[in-house]
Amino acid sequence: MSRKKGGANRTTLFVFLGLGAAVAAGLALWIAGDVGRAGKEAEAAAKDVPVLPAGPLQFVMSNSNEATYLALDTVRRAESQVTATVLKVGRTTTSIEGGGALVSATATVDCAADRIFDGKVGAFDVEGKLLSATTGFSGKRGRVVEPSDYQVPALCRGEKGRVVPDRHTAQRESQALPDAVAARAEADAKDADAWAWLCAAGARDRWRAKTPADCAHALELRPDDAATRLDRAYIFLKIGRNAEAAADIAKVLAADPKNATALYARSLLTGIQRRGMAGVTASRADRCAALALEHDVANWAARTYQIQMSREFRICEPG
Repeated sequence: MSRKKGGANRTTLFVFLGLGAAVAAGLALWIAGDVGRAGKEAEAAAKDVPVLPAGPLQFVMSNSNEATYLALDTVRRAESQVTATVLKVGRTTTSIEGGGALVSATATVDCAADRIFDGKVGAFDVEGKLLSATTGFSGKRGRVVEPSDYQVPALCRGEKGRVVPDRHTAQRESQALPDAVAARAEADAKDADAWAWLCAAGARDRWRAKTPADCAHALELRPDDAATRLDRAYIFLKIGRNAEAAADIAKVLAADPKNATALYARSLLTGIQRRGMAGVTASRADRCAALALEHDVANWAARTYQIQMSREFRICEPG
């Protein structure tokens, strides 16, 4: 009897051990599965990290804190819904609410319902390094389009605006020159973006004696940079180096005959050379062509390059 009892105890023990092993194996599988799921979630999250748009940007609006651009190569349409990325460029490297020099935000607009579904948002420093990332939340039905959703007219009604080739150009156009750029350029003669930024700043409100040389160096590094070439053309217009301005304008138009900024620069050059109403009349064709391509190009040029001009040079008057 004692042997049977001992055998029963051993059987119970074996069953207990077997159950323990099964529980341990199950626990291991659960842990492994959880780790696997966490890994997949981390991988999915990594794939969903906000990035800065790399392609052409359409200018949408600007205020004292920031300028807003629509990333054209991110636009995706499906029936009444349009998904796109909007880039906000701070006037300074910290002027955007919450900090950061740049904010990239993706959203889907339901044009028929006049609602928006917010997606991922990333804040970046002036060099393009990600500082923070969040995911927008607007519920199952989205949220109502607000006046601050400046991209909606372009996405839903096809409104046009000035187009710049990339976010570096957008920064040079809309952001104050960071203090470190001059030192960065002087330290690296091949830093094309830094030299282009110095040229752009000189064309706007940060003139220095070396500005024409800054532009020349930037163009040596990137001869096809139309934005920098036009910055230099407008500088030449302002300082009376008309022949050099004409050469830069002609080079841009040879590559892009419908460049509104270049056409308008040529109209100004013609007006300067002819003077008075004769200049207004002679420059009309180029001015009207530029305004047809970008309705605000005259005001933009006056504001950006701080050029004083009469109303006649801002409109396409009847011929």
